Amino acid sequence: MAIWDDVIGADEQAQYERAGWGGTVGFGQSPALVVVDMYNAFVDPDYPFSSAEAPQTAKTIRTVLDAFRERGLPIFHTRAKTESLPAARGRWKVRATTQDPLMQSPDAYEFWHELTPLPDEQVLEKTYPSAFFGTTLTSQLVYHAIDTLVVAGTVTSGCVRGTCLDAFNLNYRVIVPADCVCDRGIVSHKVALFEIQMKYGDVVTAADVLTELAAARR
Repeated sequence: MAIWDDVIGADEQAQYERAGWGGTVGFGQSPALVVVDMYNAFVDPDYPFSSAEAPQTAKTIRTVLDAFRERGLPIFHTRAKTESLPAARGRWKVRATTQDPLMQSPDAYEFWHELTPLPDEQVLEKTYPSAFFGTTLTSQLVYHAIDTLVVAGTVTSGCVRGTCLDAFNLNYRVIVPADCVCDRGIVSHKVALFEIQMKYGDVVTAADVLTELAAARR
């Protein structure tokens, strides 16, 4: 049973199947990991942006993160960049960033303690959903000759999906371990994963990613 079976009806899934959507992209030869927005404001339950599953998701991400570190593979972390001017912040439909006192604290933008980047891991600060928009991610992936992007983090229907879509647009193989992403809404989470699986990449598990990395090493 797929994670989205209880929110995407059988008739709707059959329509995608009849049209030939879905299938498998698979890993290439050179993967990188992007950990999207796993900082305190998105993980700590005290913050308005957090998802209920985020602390557990962080633990699962850590297993994948450790595997990439052990193999010396490229790792990228993203977090929001605070902007003082409305034009720089953009037209986000959210008030918490400017009105909630918790969101004014620098601690809100510190990485969750289990996922603190190491000195040789790139931190990309962004204003918009995708890890690619307004950052140097693309050029760094070219530098490392990357062909596969494993995307983890939060939230599934927002910045994770935006990152996956841009990675797809740039012809990267997109891999999303479902237990390494989370969302404030379970329906949004499942629908986003369904769309990624049908159109843009492979929705797998953290265990699948670890198996793939182990096989590649052998």
